Amino acid sequence: MKTILSRRTVLRGAGVALSLPWLEALAPRFARAAAGSIPRRLLICAFPNGAPHDWWSTAPAFGTSVSGDAFKLPNVLAPFQPIKHKVMMVSRLGNYTWSHVRPDETQTPSVEPSHARCMSAVTTCIDADEVARKANLPLDSAVRSTTSVDQLIAQTLQGQTGLNSMQTGLGVKPGFFDYRSYAYNQVLSWKSPTEPLKRNVNPRVIFDALVGSGNAQTPAELARLKAREKSVLDAVREDTNRIKKRVSSRDQQVLDQYLTTVRSLELAAEQVSATCRTLPAPNAVPEPPGPQQGLSQGQDGYDHELHADVMNDLITLAFECDRTRVVTHLLDDARSEFEYRNIPASDRTRVGLTYNAGASLHYHGSQHGEGELADTTENGQYKIVRPSNRDFAAINAWMGRKVAELALKLDAIPEGDGTVLDHTTLVFLSEMRTHDHDAFDLPILIAGGNGILKRNTHIAYNSVGNDRQLRDMWYTLMRHVFGMPVTSFGEDTRGVANAELTEILA
Repeated sequence: MKTILSRRTVLRGAGVALSLPWLEALAPRFARAAAGSIPRRLLICAFPNGAPHDWWSTAPAFGTSVSGDAFKLPNVLAPFQPIKHKVMMVSRLGNYTWSHVRPDETQTPSVEPSHARCMSAVTTCIDADEVARKANLPLDSAVRSTTSVDQLIAQTLQGQTGLNSMQTGLGVKPGFFDYRSYAYNQVLSWKSPTEPLKRNVNPRVIFDALVGSGNAQTPAELARLKAREKSVLDAVREDTNRIKKRVSSRDQQVLDQYLTTVRSLELAAEQVSATCRTLPAPNAVPEPPGPQQGLSQGQDGYDHELHADVMNDLITLAFECDRTRVVTHLLDDARSEFEYRNIPASDRTRVGLTYNAGASLHYHGSQHGEGELADTTENGQYKIVRPSNRDFAAINAWMGRKVAELALKLDAIPEGDGTVLDHTTLVFLSEMRTHDHDAFDLPILIAGGNGILKRNTHIAYNSVGNDRQLRDMWYTLMRHVFGMPVTSFGEDTRGVANAELTEILA
């Protein structure tokens, strides 16, 4: 009879601790589920610069919702179709951390300078500039915010996994920073009001963090393995053989497949890392960055598509092996100047853009290309004055596909009574609306949700001025999905208190 293993059993070697995937020998699935030990995870995937008008093309009228067959995904989110039944779109939420009075005396959450401040507020829901003013700090060098939602959740999960949280991303060519700290346009996670957690764009560094033992000697041991051109699997070979003798033939096959995946990911991470430059630590930057501080597609052999795929695999590995339960993934810098030459024909033609191999789609330039969405309404929607240009739509379609591919990977991993995606709250969103820099009507998609959130539905709140807040969404997720007794989150310059978004609850 084979031995039942502990969920915390790992494959160990010199400076390496490789967590196991789900095996039958770990414990009966029904017992694990009955014991309430199914993980609750958070994955925030954020994209900058807002969304094209396509995002809301299938949205219901203000204050209504659609579900089931009536819920249609827009073209930019079509790759989510295989898991549409596990997806919820939420429209018309605003981030009222600031509010400017317009000439007609209406208050709207518009803000300038916008890119850095909006991105810094997407997980904190406070205005970093206002925090700096209260501390009498210069706006162009201050690094001030508040603890972000992911870090508040990570605090409640402290000690349950090897890594308390993980910050990843794709940006390798810093965007202009609106004369604010890089921390504002390159960071989603804030451990404290003065401690932004830099995202890691280097796959090899993330891979080593996932397989490292956490001891002080780990980097040196991993470096020695690399110098000898050996895999981390060589370091754990003895432990692997020992575990194999204790598990069923089916578990042995699962373990072999898992180790093959780990090795493939290790090689891919090394390939991308060879052309991937690590971003500097967030701090005040006196001048805009030059081209030498980042890479564009094709420069020095850099492959953006491969980079995104490897990052998806690393996040999947982290969740599958329960190395962490909280990940923030920033797909690009706020106000990104990246040139998206990598977008394939499938993404371009899906949004009506004629394919031209290698054609450069400049991210920030396309955001301010053709396209205008009014604040006024028409037939239950915001009025489209001029449709979004197709370059901007194609970039958004590419990002939607990469996040959908990540979600599908998580959904392919059985766990307890469902899948890893079922037990993850994946939030895909941007810090601003669209071409106009407004911080209302934010594009938001949620997948998974531990059975606590509605799925296969699109919920639209009311128009600006009567809409609900992004901070209320985070507040609701913390209270209901993660069971946190929070009484408030974020700020609203109108003085409106937090209120749960009961409409998103199952």
